[in-house]
Amino acid sequence: MEPWNNAEPPSVEITFGTCDDITTRPADTTDTVSSGPADQDWVEPDLAVAALIRGVAGPPEQTDADVNRMFTRAMAWQECPISRYRIIEINQLALSYFQDHFPSSWGQAYLADRFGQDLTDDLRFRPGQAPAGWIGLVSHLRSRGISGEEMTAAGVATVASTGRLIDRFRDRVVFPIIHNGEILAFVGRRHPDLGDTGRGGSKYLNTADTPLFNKGAQLFGADDVDVAAGGVPVIVEGPMDAIAITLASSGRYIGVAPLGTSLTDEQAHQLAAIGKNPIVATDADTAGRVAAERDFWILTPYRLDPRYARLPDGNDPADLLALNGPDALTTVLDQARPLGERLAEERLASLPPAQARLEAARIVAARPPACWDQGSNTISSRLNLPLPAVRQTLLAHVKEWNLDPRRAAANSLQRVNDVKRRLTEAAAIGPEQRWAALASQLDQRLPQQGDWPALAQLLQRVDDQGHDVAAITRAVTRTALNDLPAQDLRYRLAAYLDVGDDQQRPPVHTSANTTTRPRPHREAAASFVARPRTPPR
Repeated sequence: MEPWNNAEPPSVEITFGTCDDITTRPADTTDTVSSGPADQDWVEPDLAVAALIRGVAGPPEQTDADVNRMFTRAMAWQECPISRYRIIEINQLALSYFQDHFPSSWGQAYLADRFGQDLTDDLRFRPGQAPAGWIGLVSHLRSRGISGEEMTAAGVATVASTGRLIDRFRDRVVFPIIHNGEILAFVGRRHPDLGDTGRGGSKYLNTADTPLFNKGAQLFGADDVDVAAGGVPVIVEGPMDAIAITLASSGRYIGVAPLGTSLTDEQAHQLAAIGKNPIVATDADTAGRVAAERDFWILTPYRLDPRYARLPDGNDPADLLALNGPDALTTVLDQARPLGERLAEERLASLPPAQARLEAARIVAARPPACWDQGSNTISSRLNLPLPAVRQTLLAHVKEWNLDPRRAAANSLQRVNDVKRRLTEAAAIGPEQRWAALASQLDQRLPQQGDWPALAQLLQRVDDQGHDVAAITRAVTRTALNDLPAQDLRYRLAAYLDVGDDQQRPPVHTSANTTTRPRPHREAAASFVARPRTPPR
């Protein structure tokens, strides 16, 4: 199977028995944990059967919306004045034009500065430069026999308010969007000195939708060679971040980015065809964490169990590569842990116990059966609930997921705004309050200590650097803390992360004049990535 083929992979037909084999009471009902011992005797056998069903399930069934979308696109070809082959030919001519203008352009210098290498001859990205004029490409294509109608149909030109035909891409560094070796469209990055309020337009600009290209149906950045070599896809927020991921890891990780949209079902299907669980590496701010939450519920119906790479605060992947080099970025990716664990941790830390049980079990149910035991045990121990009660709640969610994963995921997507609200509120509170609940779970004495403020500040620093505070603190407190618990935990964290617990920080590898602007074209906060001696289990 070609990894980026939009065709549905062959599904496995599953024959269910009676309706009772798959239906259950709604997972949100509170009495799922109050049944008697006789009911609980069936929980483990039912979970075992549900695991077998999950193991042979194919991709989710197409919805009416999927069918309507396919019909609409088929009709678009009927109305298009030119053929598919002609659009690809025009795109190839446009790419040659952009590439001819790339040497000695600001785009070439910008990319070389941003990534630390010249991308001129990199066949994975094939960068080009759209000149600043209004009709450079239009004039070039006309000289090659391309009509104005063909240019607008291919999306490389547009009609101005004056009625004049002009270039769609002007004064931008341009990358082709390639699928199966064919150039479908382009994405252009504006000049870095132009802000959102100027006349430079949006930061990224795509080819307008055509019968050949729809921004919700394609991902930027996946190179066929790297995919075939077994590279792990990493979902980021923009094309520059995608390029940074691929360059930093020499193709071991493959940066992929949606094109101006949130991750879509079509893009998730493409990722599933690669056959490797992706990593989500969105920004560490609230918007990035909400995007990661949404990605989880888009990916899991396709039997994917994404991991999450926690970036240092204020840094996206391109920033981290520019500031600290490829090793820092690949270390963050190497330390990625299951995204589902992070989402469950957020529920367990911020919701009332009854709600936390339901929501955390919902997340565990969306993950592969191999994760169900550990997830159940975590919920049971964190909420001090009997394990059989947790398993019964999990079973209800698992059956709901097996019956219709996209519908189950859609229910959780409707709650994303609730997650956003909680994350926004958590970001507004100080470290002492933010980490008090976790500290009490580790050792009830911690928030009462005189040096608790110093420990809370250290926990915040560890979080800002992109580490999973909950996982690391639990890893270092497997043995009891001593009579000075806050001080003892600070020392353990310092030893585990190989950094001091004061305000000293290792030097950051940046250019000479980077006090407030580490790179001339982009503001980024200088930070370091402390490397744990051993990753938490």
